[in-house]
Amino acid sequence: MKTVMLSEEEHQYVLELLQREIPNLRDEIWHTDDHDYREFLKERERLVKALVGKLSEDSSSPPATA
Repeated sequence: MKTVMLSEEEHQYVLELLQREIPNLRDEIWHTDDHDYREFLKERERLVKALVGKLSEDSSSPPATA
C-alpha cells in the first residue's frame, strides 16, 4: 500500500477532480458501442467512486492531534 500526504487544499482538489470525472465516464459509457471498452470504463468508474468514497471519509474524520 502506498501513502501520500496531501495538504487540505490538495486533498480537496483531488476529490473535486475525481467527482468531475464520474459524469464524464458515464457519458463515455453511454456512447461507446465496444463491449470490452464499456466494461473497462465501468471498472474505471467503480474505481473512481471508491476513491471518492475513501477521500470523502478522510474529509469527515477529525484532524489528528499531537
